[in-house]
Amino acid sequence: MNLARASGLLFGVELLNTALGFLSTVYFARELGATLLGVFFLFEATLYTMATVVDFGLRGAVEKRISAGTDPARMFGAGIVLKLLLVAVVGAAVLAARDPIAAYVGADLALELVAVVVVFEFSMLCVHVLQGELRAGQTAVLHLARSLTYVVVAVTLLQFGFGVRALVYALLVSYSLLLVTAAARLNTRVARPGWRHVRSLYDYAKYNGIWGLGGHVYNWMDVIVIGFFLSQAAVGAYELAWRLTTMTVMFSTVFAKVLFPQLSAIEAYGARERLTDLLSGAITASLLLVVPAVVGVAVLAEPILGVVFGPEYVIAAAAFVVLSGEKLAQAVNLVFDKGIQALDRPVYGAAATIVSLSLNIVLNVVLVPRFGLVGAAAATLVSVVVNTVLLGVFLGRLIPVRFPVRDIGWLVVSSLVMGVVLAGATSVITVETPVTLVAAIGLSAVVYGAAVLVSPPLRERVLENVRAAL
Repeated sequence: MNLARASGLLFGVELLNTALGFLSTVYFARELGATLLGVFFLFEATLYTMATVVDFGLRGAVEKRISAGTDPARMFGAGIVLKLLLVAVVGAAVLAARDPIAAYVGADLALELVAVVVVFEFSMLCVHVLQGELRAGQTAVLHLARSLTYVVVAVTLLQFGFGVRALVYALLVSYSLLLVTAAARLNTRVARPGWRHVRSLYDYAKYNGIWGLGGHVYNWMDVIVIGFFLSQAAVGAYELAWRLTTMTVMFSTVFAKVLFPQLSAIEAYGARERLTDLLSGAITASLLLVVPAVVGVAVLAEPILGVVFGPEYVIAAAAFVVLSGEKLAQAVNLVFDKGIQALDRPVYGAAATIVSLSLNIVLNVVLVPRFGLVGAAAATLVSVVVNTVLLGVFLGRLIPVRFPVRDIGWLVVSSLVMGVVLAGATSVITVETPVTLVAAIGLSAVVYGAAVLVSPPLRERVLENVRAAL
């Protein structure tokens, strides 16, 4: 599988997805307001908590076994059987706790929760099977179709007065579409599994599930705790800031998805000497867009939130800056994470996750009541840094890890040059309209891109990957 080509395809589609998601989020934020948007975000937090329990590492286990060529059809069948059992148990528990969930979220959506988690889980299982078949690039069009469906359905239902339920029903419809289209593309058939196939998935998933739980805590624990201690409007503002920062690791996330099955296949053939060079280059690629984004947000945090979403969302500006800094560690974390998974050592990921997960929960509970949204962002930052350091140490026990200091140093210098130019420009022209905001971001991109291309090694690497992608 061509990493540059597959990553380029996924990244191109992800750009469209991001643009679509960004514009729709702006519309939803202005149409619903921070409080109702907060209700939807709490619904999502509850939904993905359910999904984490229902999956508990199964999707990753199925992908790993299929990418290694281990009896794919029966492994797929074993994954379906286990997932059906978990869906039934968790769905019954949610319906039994319908009233408390409604009180927390702000609306009675228990039935919708169960329905969405079913289609979400089985659609994502099919997507992971496609990735295990080394066809990650082919999932791009499926994700784009799902995003388009979500936006069209949500906007349409909002026009008919469905309110926050418009977004919920849009999730249900869009993930149903993803399930049907992904299943239709699979080469792997479903075969009746034996006990050894169930056991094989369990052996991997028992650690990978802890790993996945850590990812869920990373993505949603701050929102969950804010929902308990602060207002739904605070949830809405904070989650919007969070989602903007996730755009900075968009390419890093896409690259990691493509990287994992490639690393897994290389490891299965015993060619470990190639892994060190591949991981070193992956770290540089993962940080390429993140470093300048952190500097840009530090200069433009308030204008971005205020101009794009409205003044009621500026309360999350300080948290926005902290969350952007956290994405530096997250970009490296994505590479280390896939390296350890591909080397079939989920126990290391589980160990790192237990430490950072516990730290994240404790820090959120302690810091959010005292420092509000900044406390939530700080809790996430500290826990991700700790997790990344631990993953780096564990990965170093398996293969040599070379951190590309020279390349990363040049990215930092280029970003600081960009920051100085941006700060100077914004001191002359106040950023308070969409036009001036776009101009400021465009200026930043030009300055940073030019500075990066001054470095011969980076210039050659960028051009080489562009040629490979084309």
